[in-house]
Amino acid sequence: MSGSWLIGLVLFASITLGLTWGAAAAPPEDRILSIDQYTSEKARTLGQKYAAALRELNARIYHCIPWLDVKKEGIGFFKPKGAPGDERHLSLNVYIEQDPSPAFVKLQVEGRGSSMFSRYVGPLLQRMAHTTALLSDPLLDGFTVILSWLSHAPQTAGGRPVHETIAAFMEKSNVAAYVAGRLPIQELAAQARVLAWNGETPLGPLRIQAWDDNFLSTFKLANYQLEPGASCP
Repeated sequence: MSGSWLIGLVLFASITLGLTWGAAAAPPEDRILSIDQYTSEKARTLGQKYAAALRELNARIYHCIPWLDVKKEGIGFFKPKGAPGDERHLSLNVYIEQDPSPAFVKLQVEGRGSSMFSRYVGPLLQRMAHTTALLSDPLLDGFTVILSWLSHAPQTAGGRPVHETIAAFMEKSNVAAYVAGRLPIQELAAQARVLAWNGETPLGPLRIQAWDDNFLSTFKLANYQLEPGASCP
């Protein structure tokens, strides 16, 4: 399946009207979990060692993918729920600001999850692994990308919107192979553990069928001006 049809999915109605960037713009610091919130020495060591890398990741998303909203304390070295021992993943938790298209709404949950995985997980992993020392650090066990989005707009006045979430848990070795070009996105998805939620309701494991999607390398947000001094490699 090609991801090109999905370009019409995101309307960005809430952020494209007159959006400009001023010199004072800066990513909110509360998006990164503070050192005193970690519950183990291993996690604190990772947080301190890679503090600059986490700030850079936060800034790159803020400046370069402004329709992604990193959740408060959404960047850090978290233990995946149910993981053995003190396993730690570099985790990124974002909300995607979008209006769903009719074609997207008609997809089954597996289709919507596969579309979002294909569009965002790979490019976000490339940014998360920009500091290559992470990939060889024995303290780091893996990577987690959590994506949330508006799945169904309210059907009636006063109705509640429906939000969905997927969380993709990936082993460090697989991420290293992917960012080096040795593992295709299809295989990365096949080996990942992906869980889904409909609002607060867990849906359990999700089977993802991923494909190459160049949306993040080609899409340009209308009326957006990159802040002087910021770069989006």
